[in-house]
Amino acid sequence: MDTSGARVRVLPPLLFLVVLVVLLFVDRLVPLPVPGGAVRVALGVVLVALGLALMVWAGRVMLGSHTTVNPWGSVSSLVTGGPFRFTRNPIYLSDLLLYLGVAVWVGTWWPLFAAPLLVLAAQWLVIGPEERYLTQRFGADYTAYRQRVRRWI
Repeated sequence: MDTSGARVRVLPPLLFLVVLVVLLFVDRLVPLPVPGGAVRVALGVVLVALGLALMVWAGRVMLGSHTTVNPWGSVSSLVTGGPFRFTRNPIYLSDLLLYLGVAVWVGTWWPLFAAPLLVLAAQWLVIGPEERYLTQRFGADYTAYRQRVRRWI
């Protein structure tokens, strides 16, 4: 049994944060404003709130299952309850909701245009290695879970 943890290439929240900060800086140099005023701000706040709520829920479920939230850590159990019933990656989905929410809230298109590439980067740098690790660690149980539950939503 492999106890070394997934060999992810980057800390997922850091990936989302660095891309967001860089693109907010780009927006300062070359503004691409999103229209909408108060409605846009309200939508951004809602996305941020949903992202935070999902992150807390997923974290609590993982910690309640006595496993790690550290993407490099060795997991002790396959978590399939709580938000993991709907998405295999609720914390990464929450990272994406926070990223999108901030972009909408501050009103810039740059992060929104980059979001599909960011999702692909997260899948290549983080989710792929984690899925390989979980398949090795939990075998048929993880394979069955993957067939039941979608990666993102």
